[in-house]
Amino acid sequence: MTRATPPNRASDTVPADSAHELASAPATGRTRTRTRGWTRARTLDHLAIALPPLVLAVMGWHRRWITDDGLIYVRAAREILAGNGPVYSPGERVETSTGTLWQWLLVLLDALTPGDPARTAVYAGLILSVAGTWLALSGTRHFLRAVTGRFLVPAGALVFVALPPVWDFATSGLETGLLVGWIGLSWRLLVTCGPDTPTTARRLGIAVVFGLGPLIRPELTATALVFLIAMTIATRPPRRQTLALFLGAGALPVVYQIFRMGYYGLPYPMPAVTKSATRQLWGRGVDYLVDFAEPYRLWIPAVLLALIVTALLAGRGPHDRRTWILGAAPAVAALAQSVYVLRVGGDFMHGRMWLPVLLPALLPVLLVPLDRRVAALLVLVPIWATWCGLSLRSGLVTTPGYRAGVNQTWNERMVYVNWTKTGNPTTSRAHSETLPGLRAELFRMDADGRRMLVIDGNYLADSAALPPLPLRRDLPAKEGMIMGRLGVGGVVTPLNGIVVDVWGLSNTVGAHIERTEHAAAGHEKLLPLAWNIALYVDPAAWSLIPPNMASAEDVRAARAALDCGDLKELLRSTTEPMTAGRFLHNLTGSFDRAALTIPPDPKNAERKFCAR
Repeated sequence: MTRATPPNRASDTVPADSAHELASAPATGRTRTRTRGWTRARTLDHLAIALPPLVLAVMGWHRRWITDDGLIYVRAAREILAGNGPVYSPGERVETSTGTLWQWLLVLLDALTPGDPARTAVYAGLILSVAGTWLALSGTRHFLRAVTGRFLVPAGALVFVALPPVWDFATSGLETGLLVGWIGLSWRLLVTCGPDTPTTARRLGIAVVFGLGPLIRPELTATALVFLIAMTIATRPPRRQTLALFLGAGALPVVYQIFRMGYYGLPYPMPAVTKSATRQLWGRGVDYLVDFAEPYRLWIPAVLLALIVTALLAGRGPHDRRTWILGAAPAVAALAQSVYVLRVGGDFMHGRMWLPVLLPALLPVLLVPLDRRVAALLVLVPIWATWCGLSLRSGLVTTPGYRAGVNQTWNERMVYVNWTKTGNPTTSRAHSETLPGLRAELFRMDADGRRMLVIDGNYLADSAALPPLPLRRDLPAKEGMIMGRLGVGGVVTPLNGIVVDVWGLSNTVGAHIERTEHAAAGHEKLLPLAWNIALYVDPAAWSLIPPNMASAEDVRAARAALDCGDLKELLRSTTEPMTAGRFLHNLTGSFDRAALTIPPDPKNAERKFCAR
């Protein structure tokens, strides 16, 4: 007499690896039952994997937009396609794009697709975000199917796609979509690479994919390294193969790093210098964490998921070593990323820098087995997700500063929705029309060869009264724009014109000055006007500047400092013609340049650099 199998046991459904065995087994009643159970499990798996990406696709489309920082990528890609090289303005080798791989992907997409490159960035980001989420879920399914045959249901995936910042940065024109895609693909490759992976070439290909992380964002180096170490421990390749895997993973990042240091003269992108990324701002980082976690009550899903994992692990036999390694790798990566975010003090965009922490932390629990012991907890997760998505979908988080004087974080999407007066600002035109007539005026200057510099009226008090000023004759640019919103400035200024950022994101001097404001990250170094006058305005027109904006003495001192010592070399590293000698000099001096600081007061700077 055959003993009945208790319900809800692992034998009711089977892992994917057993499908072939079932297909070739004799057609007994029990085999047919198990085959039907596997078919149901596979169908439910597909539904569980499809639902969260569908939610993200709908909400990401509903909230599609592009931020000013996304337009920075667009301008850099357009400069490359115009033949000016990877720069933001002709004649200045400045790396404004933190996400190198995203910049070059936009170059490729813009070369292949007609139309507004801003929209291309928006749609590419959404596609990559949705695809990355699907890949992550597929990887989690494969991971769990190796240890359980139970039906799988979304859990952590619902947490991820219920958060408004995830919807917002699925587009935005930033590298977040590529980041999500890379994390999802890397997780899928990690869990499917086992000791029986047939060829060294496949493992090497996986290592190369891991190595793309630092090219998406430099801080993803930690995640890439954790995944690579996890793969080598789990698969135990021979020593020579292990060495080959690490060399393969590091090849592209190392080659690009050498190029970056030699071409730009810095060891990291200009925004990292502007934001003083080497500073330790733990207090502001904690505020940035609270600003993200508090509005969504993120402690609720965190506790629920922890209880679910604890209940599922309780009473089960020990899993094999490989399962523990793969399950721990994303948690270690998330921990390393969180330490980085806390250390640098986060960002001014609400939630943005927590997304590459949140997704790895959720990877092993994107799906969980359906079990009676956790059924009640599993019901609470979608209840929280529904509350989160419905109550906060309109952008509840609009905090100009979580704690005054400590951290300033805001809902970046709502800023540009209000600024452009459109629900979905996805085009270059939507942003350029916030400066009515300026784009046309700059293009007329270009056509007429007037070589004038336009100063943003929001730069300083009364700066709106300044007329266009003639550019220095030794500059290669045909016109210029001093602008507080660098991305919009890049839209309205022709590609052969210079765009000067008052916050230092594209300005060599501005990036290196000492902090002048206690404000949001990336908005703490407002370059005094005297520096920009000395850098870009024809000396014959200096007398046109009102003394209350920039005194003649300050402009003179700024020009003198620019021609002295280390500051002179700093400028030469970005403006001298690129030769083999210049490349080598930039390469060897890049770390010293990154550490250079400039007093904001031109007279103090003159004393510092010209007194040697």
